[in-house]
Amino acid sequence: MRFFSKKNSFRILIDATMLAIALVAATYIRLEGEVESVVDKFIWNEQIIKILPIVVIIKMLILLALGTYKKFWRYTATSDLIDLSRNLLIASVVIAAPRLTGASPREGDIYAISYGILIIDFLFSIALMAGIRLFRSYLVEQRNIKKRLRDSESTKKNTLIIGAGEAGIEVIRNISLHPEIGLEVLGALDDDERKHGMDLGSDVKVLGPISDVKYWASEKSVDQIIIAIPSLKLKDQRRITALCTEAEVDIRVVPGVDQLAGGQVSIEQIRKLSMEDLLGREEIDLNTSEVLNFLKGKRVLVTGAGGSIGRELCLQLAKKCNIEALCLLGKGENSVFYTLQDLYELLGRDTKLEISQKIADVRNTSRMSAVFEDFKPDVVFHAAAHKHVHLMELNACEAFENNVLGTRNVAKLSGEHKVQAFVLISTDKAVNPTSIMGSTKSLAEKVTLIESKNYPDTKMTVVRFGNVLGSRGSVIQIWEKQLASGQNITVTHKEATRFFMTIPEASQLVIQAAAKATTGEVMLLDMGEPVKIHDLATQFIQLSGFSTEDVAIDIIGLKEGEKLFEELLTSDEFVESRLTDKIFKARINTPISDTALEERLLDLSSLASKNSMQETKDSLRALLKDLQNIAKV
Repeated sequence: MRFFSKKNSFRILIDATMLAIALVAATYIRLEGEVESVVDKFIWNEQIIKILPIVVIIKMLILLALGTYKKFWRYTATSDLIDLSRNLLIASVVIAAPRLTGASPREGDIYAISYGILIIDFLFSIALMAGIRLFRSYLVEQRNIKKRLRDSESTKKNTLIIGAGEAGIEVIRNISLHPEIGLEVLGALDDDERKHGMDLGSDVKVLGPISDVKYWASEKSVDQIIIAIPSLKLKDQRRITALCTEAEVDIRVVPGVDQLAGGQVSIEQIRKLSMEDLLGREEIDLNTSEVLNFLKGKRVLVTGAGGSIGRELCLQLAKKCNIEALCLLGKGENSVFYTLQDLYELLGRDTKLEISQKIADVRNTSRMSAVFEDFKPDVVFHAAAHKHVHLMELNACEAFENNVLGTRNVAKLSGEHKVQAFVLISTDKAVNPTSIMGSTKSLAEKVTLIESKNYPDTKMTVVRFGNVLGSRGSVIQIWEKQLASGQNITVTHKEATRFFMTIPEASQLVIQAAAKATTGEVMLLDMGEPVKIHDLATQFIQLSGFSTEDVAIDIIGLKEGEKLFEELLTSDEFVESRLTDKIFKARINTPISDTALEERLLDLSSLASKNSMQETKDSLRALLKDLQNIAKV
C-alpha cells in the first residue's frame, strides 16, 4: 500500500500524464501529412481516445512491477535514468507483442498501433519522464544550496586556487556546489600565460602567474590557498610551496595523481599542506623486475617491526612485493601489535599472506636462533636499534649491546641459516660519529661487512640514510607537543642542518637498494639537499596557522653527541658507482680481521655487562679510532 501513499500517488499521476502526452504527440507526428480529410482525422482521434487508457495502464503496471516508484525523484542519478529507460523499453515491447506474434488487429483497425508510433512514443516517454525527475532533483539541489549558503554566509573563508587545469576547475566546481563548507574562491593563479584572464566557472578568473601569490593573497585578503596541481614535478612543488608559505595563510593541497587514482577531485580529498609536502620527496617505484625477482615468493623477517622504519617496511613489503610470508619481530609487544593491525587494515583479515609475530630481543642468541628455525626466512631486514642520540649518551652499555652485539647476532644467524640476504638499516650518524649512538651504528656496519666475508652464501648489505621525517621521537613530534601546550619551538642551533626523507621513501629505497646490492657493500640513499632546522621550524609554525610573531623559536644549544651538520661519507670513503638516481654504492675499507675485531668486541661486551658506562664509552671510541687509522694506512 506504500506505493499509493499521497506523495507516490501524485508521482504516478504525473507519470501517467507524461505517458499520455507522449502517445498523443507520437501519433500526430507519425501521421502528419498522411491524414488529410476530416473523416480520417475523426477516425484517428477516436482511435487515440480508445487506445490511450489501455497503453497508459499497461505501462504504469509494468513500471510499478519493476520497482520504478521505490526511488525518490530528488535523488535521481544516471543509473536511475538507465533503469527507467530499460523499464519503458520492456513496456513498449509488451504493447507491441501481439503485433509481433501476429495476434494483433490489422492495420487500420481501431486498436492497431504502428511500429513507428511505438518507437516515437518510447523516445518521448523517456524524455518527458526523465525530464520531470531531473527538474525535481534540480529544484531540491537549488533549495539545499540556498539553505547551505544562508548557513555559511557569516563564516566565508576567502580562497585562492593555485592551478587552472582540470584539478583546479574541479575544485572550483565542488566548492560552488557545497557553499556549506564556507569557502569563497576569489581567483586562481597559473604560470600558463594563455590562461590569464580566463573564466574557470563560478565567476572565478585566472589572475596571473603563481609568483604573484603573495601579492594577490594580500590584495584579496585571502584566508586560504589550495594548491590544485596533482602532477607537480619535484622542483616546481618546492618552488610553489615556498611561495605559498611566504603568504602566511592556511595552505591546502589536492593529493597527487597516484592518490587520486583517476577519480575526480572532491572536497574531502583536499588536505592540509604537510611537512612532507615541503620536503618534496617523490615516491619510489617498487614494481620493477629487479625488486620483484628479489622478493617474490620470499619469506621475509623484519626486526624492529614496531619502529617507524620497520613498520613501514612491513607495509611496503606486504603491499607491493608479492612475498610469501612476513615475520614481525620486536622487543615491544605493543608496537608489534599495532604494526599487525596496520597490516590487517591494509590487506584485510582474510589476507593470504602468512604473517608471524615474534617478541624477542635481538641480543638473545637462543631465542633468535629459535625464531630462525621456526620461520626459516629467505631475507632479513634488520631495523632493530636504539636511535635516540641523547638517551644513548646516558645509556652507552645498552646502546653497544643492542646496536652492535644485536646486529652481529642477527647477521651470524642469517649466515648460519643460509639466508639469501641480510640488510642492515644504518644512519648518517655512523659517519665520523660524535655520539655513542653513531659510534655503535658505525661499528655495526663494520661487523656486518666482516660477517659478509665469513658467510659468502648470504648477501649482506648496509643501507645508510639520514633523518626520517615524522618518525617516533622526531623533531616534528616534539614541535607538535610544544605547540599544543603553548610553548615556544626549540631548535638546537640556528645553523644546524640535517638530511631528511619521508618514512615511505626511506623504506622503499631500502628495499630497492637491497635488491640491487651484491654483498659486503654499503648503499647510500640520496638525501637531497640538507635542510636548516631553523628554516624547517619556521615553516612548521606557518603550516600550523601561526607566524613567528605568535610563536617564538628558542635556540637551546647542541646536546652532547649532536652534530652541527650531518655527513653521508667519511674522508676515507667514496662513492664507487650510482645504481639509480637515488641509490649509490660506497667503497668502504674494512682491513681489520674478524679475529682482531672479535677480541675487542669481547672486551667491550665485558665492560657493558658490568655496566661500566664511562669505560664502555672510552673503549668504543678507541676502537673506532683504531679502525679509522687502519683504514687510512
